[in-house]
Order: sequence, then C-alpha cells, then structure tokens
Amino acid sequence: MAGKASDTDRDVARVEDGLSVTWINHATVLIQSDGVNILTDPVFSERVSPVPWFGPRRYHPPGIAFEDLPPIDVVLISHAHYDHLDRRTVVRLIERFDPLFIVGLGLEPWLRRIGTKQVISGDWWDHVDLPASLGLTITPARHWSRRGLFDRNRTLWAGYWIDTPAG
Repeated sequence: MAGKASDTDRDVARVEDGLSVTWINHATVLIQSDGVNILTDPVFSERVSPVPWFGPRRYHPPGIAFEDLPPIDVVLISHAHYDHLDRRTVVRLIERFDPLFIVGLGLEPWLRRIGTKQVISGDWWDHVDLPASLGLTITPARHWSRRGLFDRNRTLWAGYWIDTPAG
C-alpha cells in the first residue's frame, strides 16, 4: 500500500525509548534499547566452518543484511560453535564498528588474536555494566562448547540477562 510505513521502513540506527528485538537468523538477534545496539551470536557468512568453502550452508539469507546493520555497540557470544561464533563475521564487525564483545571464560584470547581490542570475558553470574543505563548478567546455559577436535568444554557457554529501562 503506497504511503504506508511498515516495520521494515523504520530507522534501525538507534532506539532511544523502549525496546526493539529483531531476529536476524538462527541465534543472531539485534537488541536495541536506550540508544544501544546489541548483536547476539552474529553469523552473516554463507557457510559456518573453519574454511569458507565447506560446512553447513545457510538455508535463508539474514533478515537484515550486514551492510544494513545499524552501528553495533555490543556483541554477545554464547559459545564457540561455528554457527554462533563465525570468524569472518566477527572480523567484519571489528573492522566496521569496533564493538565491545562479551564472552564466556576462555574465548577472550581467540577474539584478541583476530583483532578485537574491546572484550570482556566473564563467568556465570558475573555482572557487566553496558553503555547507557543497560546492565547484563552472564547466566548458565544448558549446552557445551567446542571449536576443534580437542577443545571440548575448554571455553564457557552462557546465556545473557539484559536489564534495560524498558524491561
């Protein structure tokens, strides 16, 4: 219908009042509140594996293209599996936005090796103050972690509780 704004027409740069949660694909979600943009488990690559030409191919394109992302302030990583921690996507995020990464124990060295300068590594129940008036608690999750053949459960897997002015 001409002249009618849709949800896809909104400006996704910053949400100052309220809360907006946009599912992008699989575990990648854009959370916006109080002027802060948070991205979870970002995967924008066609395949998730140690090499770009092999591994599971995505079924659907991301709901928001990487080029259309608003400025990303914080990235939350739940665990080290390739479908939640994609090296190519993380490098692109660092180059474009230089966001703060929040990860479970053991993942900080991996992120530093690929170029991030902003990373907080925490244990379950650790609290992190986010920009603006947001807060975050790293929570236990029923899962496991592995990236290679011999590193099962060497890094922590986690969930996140985010406190925003909107709830």
